[in-house]
Amino acid sequence: MQNSNAVLLERAKSAVLARDYATASRIYTGMLKDDPENVGLLKNLAEMYVKSGNDSQALEVFNRIIILKPDNVNALNNMGAIYRRMKKYEESIAVLEKAVIFDENNIQIFYNMGFTYRLMGMNEEAISCFKRVVDENPQDVLALNHIGSVYAAENKNEEAISYYLKGLKVDPNHPVLHLNLADSYSKIGKYNLAETQYEMALKTKPGWIDAIDSYADMLLKKNRTREAGNMVQHAIELDPKNVDMHTKMGKVYSSQSEYDDAEKEFKTALHYDPDNKKALSALADNYEITGKNEDAIETMAHLEKVAPQDSDVQHQFASILLSANKIGEASKKIEKLWKKNPEDAKTLNLMGQYYICRNEEEKALQCLKKIKDKEPEYDDFYKDCAKRFSQVGNFDKAEKYYRKFNENNPDDTGVLKKLAETSEQMGNLAESYSYYKQIGDLDENNKASKKGMEHINDRMLSDERNGRLDEKTDEDSFIESELASAQPASDSAAIGSEFETSDSEMPEEKVLTPEEELKSRDPYDFEKLTDDTSSIEDIFDSGKLDQEILADNVGKYDEDLDGLEEDEDDDDDFFANNSFGADTNRGPSEDNMDNMF
Repeated sequence: MQNSNAVLLERAKSAVLARDYATASRIYTGMLKDDPENVGLLKNLAEMYVKSGNDSQALEVFNRIIILKPDNVNALNNMGAIYRRMKKYEESIAVLEKAVIFDENNIQIFYNMGFTYRLMGMNEEAISCFKRVVDENPQDVLALNHIGSVYAAENKNEEAISYYLKGLKVDPNHPVLHLNLADSYSKIGKYNLAETQYEMALKTKPGWIDAIDSYADMLLKKNRTREAGNMVQHAIELDPKNVDMHTKMGKVYSSQSEYDDAEKEFKTALHYDPDNKKALSALADNYEITGKNEDAIETMAHLEKVAPQDSDVQHQFASILLSANKIGEASKKIEKLWKKNPEDAKTLNLMGQYYICRNEEEKALQCLKKIKDKEPEYDDFYKDCAKRFSQVGNFDKAEKYYRKFNENNPDDTGVLKKLAETSEQMGNLAESYSYYKQIGDLDENNKASKKGMEHINDRMLSDERNGRLDEKTDEDSFIESELASAQPASDSAAIGSEFETSDSEMPEEKVLTPEEELKSRDPYDFEKLTDDTSSIEDIFDSGKLDQEILADNVGKYDEDLDGLEEDEDDDDDFFANNSFGADTNRGPSEDNMDNMF
């Protein structure tokens, strides 16, 4: 009998190796009929179910083992992993804590707990678990990498770097550690060190798409577009169907303002993977930039179905709806995001943009103040607000906000291009030309720079021929006047104030630097908003949406996009009947948005 069982066990194990899970299952279940409490057979059957991807049946078998032997650590540990895969995180932690009671030195338990805590967003607990593993084995490279990764996820890149370096002392050729170290170096602006680590990652693992993807991102950030493009193109030649590389090539083209070529690359990526989140998001952005708002909305509706719970998708969708002037639709998404996390800087940024689109700048100011209070390093709202000011035709303020962002991010060619376009809209051709030139100085291969300078030069020559060229088109004097320190403006000539004088009486406009604006800001100060001003919660937590409006919008994106043709705004919007101050009928009487600087 023992020989017969031994033969059956070998056959079952061979079937598992051959991935013939049906045969293995028949053998194990047949043997268990004769010996239903055999923990060894139950363990083999459960592990076979795990390998076959049948977690629910595996969980049932592991539960049978626990009934027979409550202190079976292997079963408890496996159950913890299964619950985690099922996204039952509380159950996962509960069984793993039982396992620790029976074997407090089992590092695999702490690995599993660390993974689960990380998915729960409990990063401190995750780090504690992985550090316990390192305490038991200081040479555990994977645990060191996981600690670094959790710190990196919290933007604590200095701490992350220290653990990646510890791991590389143990294993100097570990490709994942090299890549993660490179990413953290890049995030803190140590690009030379990052480049060395990206090269090491690709040396230890040639052709690694993840490394190429991140390396190309860094090169684009440093305006080394030709190098990024060559690297990505080489990867495409090696793997023509690689979705990530086609998406990245599209971003390379987009950085050069070659939007048609970018669109082709994004669509190629989606040809191979129609539901790829990165490609869909990038294509929607490309459509928005080129003014194809309906195409952008359609693409985002698809992406929303692919990732309905992804908050980044909802942020992007709301932003695109604002660009399409579908303000009411955008407000519904912003409200949901705010109720989910009222402290989120991205959501507050969207709210600020929303209010600019509604010409309610004091409310926008409150949103942006809260961002600065909560996340002072987050400055994307400067360029995003600039975008909305430009959208509503307020190019003067758009320029100020783009400049503020440019002050903190001088190498961002995208914002320099926006500054060039805004200056042209305002008739400041020499200034526009200078911004295009700055782009070329940062990236000598940038096609947008060359095209922009040619275009502006043609306009300046045309204006000169037609007698429209004035002193403002002299590039050197214009830039000098922009950068020179001017005297603070008087109250009657404050930034953004309107003059009722005739052309002959119009005083010469002085553009203030951010520091001068800081000194000259009016009493309603971004930095000094008083406590008696209504809180942001008072504005946005206004109760239920109008039920008729809510009913009208049920399933709006589930079936078709026709409903987006008409946009309900004004009083129907959930923000409309709220105010930061007591006087709900008063619009912004002062240019308070200027006081952000």
